[in-house]
Amino acid sequence: MKRTALRCIEAFSKLSEKSLQSLESITTLKHIHKDEILYYEGERIEHAYFLVSGHVELYKMDKNDNELFLCYVEEHAPHPRLINAFDSFEAYESFVNVRGMQTSVVAMMKLQLLAALIYKDAELSRALLQEFMGKMMVLKKFIDFKEVLDSTSRVGYLLQTDLERFNSVQRQVIARELNIKQESLSRILQKMQQQGLIGRDSHGDVYIHNERDFALLYGGRTHIAKRHSM
Repeated sequence: MKRTALRCIEAFSKLSEKSLQSLESITTLKHIHKDEILYYEGERIEHAYFLVSGHVELYKMDKNDNELFLCYVEEHAPHPRLINAFDSFEAYESFVNVRGMQTSVVAMMKLQLLAALIYKDAELSRALLQEFMGKMMVLKKFIDFKEVLDSTSRVGYLLQTDLERFNSVQRQVIARELNIKQESLSRILQKMQQQGLIGRDSHGDVYIHNERDFALLYGGRTHIAKRHSM
């Protein structure tokens, strides 16, 4: 069962049986339910966590105890399955909370045991390097998206790149992912509609009137990063 689970993670899917067996020997599978916390901010972390199946959310608490959305790690998204980012193979203090968005399966590997494996297994080392590099790119895009783009640009970016999802998900969820208030999202959409950039069909779904005009206003700033995952 553990071997099959590890094969579901792209970075490990092409490992030789020998390398996979070594990795399997230090792997534990953990099942979490919807809304269950995998680990909390400030908790001592001694494992590397990889999503096998399902969907988890990473978030922080701000100074007023409000949840600040960071990103997702999803089974079907084209992103690394590594959930936690770490700079060494030593135990560290988590800087995020991880919560299940649905029933999920996570592969856990003790950091020190994982380090011992990669020192003697070049194939496994390359696989993990691929996963780490992918995670670094996700983090870079996340920082650009959250810190470089203003609220209107973030909304514009999401409309350009994921309009179908924008129309299928509740507005409060979209606002939370963009780290803006739902009222602010409504005002931004209203302004875009007044400018003639977007409209609404008979079902209330948003559509872009003119892709070219919309891109002229937001395309230069909204190409930076896609939604998701740390």
